[in-house]
Amino acid sequence: MGSNNIENKPEIGQEDAVPSLAQQSPKKGWIKFEEESHQENNTTPAVIKTESIQVNLERSLSASTENDPNKPLRTVELPPAANETIRHGFTNGDVIVTILPVNTRFPWITPAKFRPELVPEELMAQGLTLTVEEYVQAMELLVNDVRFTLYNVCYKRILVVWILLAFIVLLGLLFSGLNGLVLFGLGVAWLILNAAAIFISMWLKFKLARNLERCLAYVNKQFLRHKIVLALDDRGKLSCHKVNLCFLYMDAGPCIAHLQGSIETQEREANGWEQRMDIAANDIVIQGSRTTRLSRKQGLAEQVFTRYLQRWGKDFLRRRLDWTLDEITGNPSDPRHITTALCPCQYIEELLLNKAPHIDIRDCCPIWSRLMARLGID
Repeated sequence: MGSNNIENKPEIGQEDAVPSLAQQSPKKGWIKFEEESHQENNTTPAVIKTESIQVNLERSLSASTENDPNKPLRTVELPPAANETIRHGFTNGDVIVTILPVNTRFPWITPAKFRPELVPEELMAQGLTLTVEEYVQAMELLVNDVRFTLYNVCYKRILVVWILLAFIVLLGLLFSGLNGLVLFGLGVAWLILNAAAIFISMWLKFKLARNLERCLAYVNKQFLRHKIVLALDDRGKLSCHKVNLCFLYMDAGPCIAHLQGSIETQEREANGWEQRMDIAANDIVIQGSRTTRLSRKQGLAEQVFTRYLQRWGKDFLRRRLDWTLDEITGNPSDPRHITTALCPCQYIEELLLNKAPHIDIRDCCPIWSRLMARLGID
């Protein structure tokens, strides 16, 4: 047969031959997105270049050049609040801190309340020796004292309550339907009663203020050794919701020493303050087989100092004791222990010299005085 009729038969072994790489089919695999491909490529960690910073604190410079000392420094200016320095020293008359009442609900009706366990950080500043325990103990004595509570509740409310009550009574009389002499007589009686009640209210306010002074005198004995004075300033008009407790820095040593010298001088001149001082200055008598008397003159100056400290603090906080140029109507410029105002010893001396002597009602009846002395009642 011819060559055209010859079939193209594969040669021996040609069927088992492996196809070439160019003819191979693509391999099957997972589908990959662009985000995955970027994540695989970005497997190396990020490197942030550091730079040295110089912080300007007005007086001191701190430079961080540990990484590369040849790099230029960048100056960072802190805000003004960060540059405030902590106060370390105090002078006489400086207000350390003012404590406000903690009650904020119905402040015009409810009395002022203070929490002794809340200690202000200003009293723990460097230069002050007051501890937390002593502060809490002194404040507990104050808030638990009946005289302090009565002052907060009644001082500014006595007169207001009576005026409202008198106004209600007056309206009741006007609309009661009475007329003639009966209404006139009740009106006159109302006027007399109202005037008497106003005087009684003023007298009660005076007693409340004096009892508060004695209460704070007892509390200030705890603070004097730390050169701190506590004064209460009532800045309200019709209520006690603005009662502030002000802590002042005051070194009481020079004032007490000056008061001691003044008392001794007045006693030698037979013009002592014993009749003017509102303190217990009598000797302590120990009765028994042998009667012993203990003089209280050693601590007399300290008692006088603490007794009138609240009165001085209230006038000092209201700037009534500042030095003035007018020596006739103002305070003469004669600084002693405070450079800007009258110090406590100056204030107490002037107060006692102008105070009327205490009059005992029993002196008008000698027989009654001897009877009371015989019974041991002074």
